[in-house]
Amino acid sequence: PKAFEFSTITDIKIGKNIRKIEKEAFAHCRKLSSVIWNCKCNAIPDNCFYRCTELKKFDFTAIKRVGQYAFGESGLQEVYIPQNIEMIGIGAFNICSKLHSVTWNCKCNAIPANCFYECVNLKVFDFSTIKEVGQYAFYKSGLQEVRLPKNIEIIYERAFGECCELQSVKWNCKCDAIPDYCFCNCTKLKQCEFLGIQKIGRYAFERSCLQEVDLPETIKEVSVGAFRKCGELQSATWPHKCDVIPADCFAGCLKLTQFDFSNAKKIEQYAFGNSGLQEVRLQKNIESISNEAFCGCSKLHSVT
Repeated sequence: PKAFEFSTITDIKIGKNIRKIEKEAFAHCRKLSSVIWNCKCNAIPDNCFYRCTELKKFDFTAIKRVGQYAFGESGLQEVYIPQNIEMIGIGAFNICSKLHSVTWNCKCNAIPANCFYECVNLKVFDFSTIKEVGQYAFYKSGLQEVRLPKNIEIIYERAFGECCELQSVKWNCKCDAIPDYCFCNCTKLKQCEFLGIQKIGRYAFERSCLQEVDLPETIKEVSVGAFRKCGELQSATWPHKCDVIPADCFAGCLKLTQFDFSNAKKIEQYAFGNSGLQEVRLQKNIESISNEAFCGCSKLHSVT
């Protein structure tokens, strides 16, 4: 472990004689630019090339396992993951700021947590072979568009949070729940198709740039703060199967001037606090209104 850590080594040729490499063996080798991996050891250990900022490419054809943070904060620009790879660890390529291309063809169909965290130049990704997207997998990445096909079965919280270049989401996967904080702070996200969705998680779209929210009848539950502080949100259609408008749901949506309450039974605390509502009409279907539901609505001039 850490055998060459912080050394000035520039080139590595690992021959067939080598059977085992331990954790962090070449971590922080800031001048390392070339690696030839021909050894019997088919597993890259945890943190092996962590912060090797001059390492721009790596051949994975002899590898079966990639350890946790193995290439974290490295200089990789392009990653081709072939079929021989069976497992990829948490954060394997996190904060690879120069990484702009990833081809995922391996047996491992789950993108682990933090895998491409803060890969700011990674603008596209093909999810056609993926079944699972881990927590923080693309958090703060440079993705501009996300197309989630039917093969995806589960997506974990914050998977695409703070993707500041993300503009479009097409959700066609088997996973019928948008997880907590999934698209929070995606400040360029103007549209999202909700077809097939049954649940929207906590703060899922908080501070996004959604302009319209048309929730279909498939949606049964919307969680706390789902659309909180969506500053460009002008229109929202609420489904009849979901009769509770949760706390903080539309709080701070300054451009939301009107809302149809005919499908709601309960309005929870601060649901429309500091929103742009100008008129509120509450019919007989409303059974309960919690504290501060419309607190701070400075443009509100009419309540029925």
